[in-house]
Amino acid sequence: MLRRSAVRIVCTLLLAATALAQNTTQKTSSTGGRLAGKCPGLHAGIRAQVSPPYTETPSVLLTFVLLNDSDTPLDVEAGSWRIIINGGELKDSGWIFGNGPAPEGGYEVLKPGESYSFGKAMPIAEYFLPNGQYEVSWKGSAFQSPTITVTITPASH
Repeated sequence: MLRRSAVRIVCTLLLAATALAQNTTQKTSSTGGRLAGKCPGLHAGIRAQVSPPYTETPSVLLTFVLLNDSDTPLDVEAGSWRIIINGGELKDSGWIFGNGPAPEGGYEVLKPGESYSFGKAMPIAEYFLPNGQYEVSWKGSAFQSPTITVTITPASH
């Protein structure tokens, strides 16, 4: 009986290992021969926080993260960055990203494993009126962040 149990466990482990190996080595033409599920390159994130209404200029504070998870340095092409609100690109995205603190030399090339993290204050009166929900993301020529929802209520400003 112990022998049958051991055989069953070994067979189960072999089947699981075989299935795992097949899944991790499966290649598709759409990934250019890379392993399926891998997506090296630039990856973007975005987060929003509504500032308290008693601040001088009630704003939505957007935090941006850009990560290079490839094996080679990548140009982030900062001039292509755009903020998207409710499906439309902000015309002054270049001005927003071009002003304020930045790394020495600007946003240029990210080495493998490096990231940029920075924030921008977006005045509610300029970008988020009337009250309601806004779908916000950011993109560049080589990346697109997920879309987040920002809710503006009368108490926000």
